[in-house]
Amino acid sequence: MDDHLTIFSKVFPKPKEDVLTLEDIIDTHPYIKEIDLEKGYEFANSGINGKIIPSLKFATEEEAEEITQIFKEVYDSTYPYKKMESVSEVLNMIRDPNYYWIVFKLNSDIIIGCIGIHLDFKQKIGNLFGFAFKKKIRRNIDIATACIACIFAPVYKFRDEILIWYGESRSRILSPQYLTILAGLLPVAFLPNKDIFFNRLESEFLVIIYSKNVLINYRSLKKPELISQAIFCYFYAFQKYNLELPTIKNYENIESKLNKSEVAYKKTQLIKKVERDEFDNDLITYSIKGTDSYCEFLYYKNIKIVEKAIFKVRTSEELLLFLNEIKKFITTTKLRYFEVFLSAYNSEHQALFFKTGFKPTGYIPAFNYNKIEGKFEDQVVFVYYDSNLNQKMTLIPETEEFLKAIKIFKGVQQK
Repeated sequence: MDDHLTIFSKVFPKPKEDVLTLEDIIDTHPYIKEIDLEKGYEFANSGINGKIIPSLKFATEEEAEEITQIFKEVYDSTYPYKKMESVSEVLNMIRDPNYYWIVFKLNSDIIIGCIGIHLDFKQKIGNLFGFAFKKKIRRNIDIATACIACIFAPVYKFRDEILIWYGESRSRILSPQYLTILAGLLPVAFLPNKDIFFNRLESEFLVIIYSKNVLINYRSLKKPELISQAIFCYFYAFQKYNLELPTIKNYENIESKLNKSEVAYKKTQLIKKVERDEFDNDLITYSIKGTDSYCEFLYYKNIKIVEKAIFKVRTSEELLLFLNEIKKFITTTKLRYFEVFLSAYNSEHQALFFKTGFKPTGYIPAFNYNKIEGKFEDQVVFVYYDSNLNQKMTLIPETEEFLKAIKIFKGVQQK
């Protein structure tokens, strides 16, 4: 294994330039400090090439319906996450202190775009989602300046509470990729075939930006322990974020080393619970009677994907039991996609997921906040996806570099 580490440390040299941080972007665009999204903000000057920069403001309850109309118009009513088309759901988010919607306006009253923000104060992480602009006005709007402002105004507002921001960027069109790179968010994971836009399969990039102190002072000191199949994902992060060399472990016939009697007994204690929401999405929970072990995930039935998976187990035998149930679930539902974020310090769990058919598609430094230790821990993204991967993508140099580095597949389209 040491040979692998030597080879990859040569293939992926340390970065020549520092990665942009939240503070770097704020310093580069000092006007961000002046933006008050509660009152609203209008730009004094025109934007790039004389284009109009829309004003920004936190959405009010009265604007919930207009936000849903934007999603219906932009995606021709095919948006896969139907909550965005529901007035009551958007209204609930506007009322929730952990969510904000920002609307873009012309002439102070015409809403032309929006973006959603979810703040997880316990994890100190912010999620950017639902970025959409009306089709007819895009050519006349300075979307780049509006994008940076709408992202970093809340970044500055919550700078002491939210230290990491992330989102997902579409792979079939260039503008989301350009805008995220412009805002300093780098790709760290590939989400193959995750979404369906306009009734077509489409992959996503998970992109991220950190406060400067996170990776230097608040990242866990534990040494990453990975299976060999995850090394390409790791060494991309190694290069970009100046990480240390990991420990690499391999597991042959890992299931044969586990206690089959324990797995069989705990199967008799297995409890399954399904909670269905108004959009026909299922929150599925498996638990083991007499223990606090469980796995939970959200199943979007309309597009046949799973996300928001959480696992808590005491032994690898318990994890194997849950994975056996997940295999049945994937087969029964003809699931297309299942994503999970695993600890970067437990190679045995990674090996069990890999054995089940999941593949590593990204490495995210400092993504899970350990409240007990007060440190951010690394995670590895593992994804089960349909083998018929849609390779029709249009990439910018940064996303193409990322895909080549993690060696998912070749032959992608670049513009």
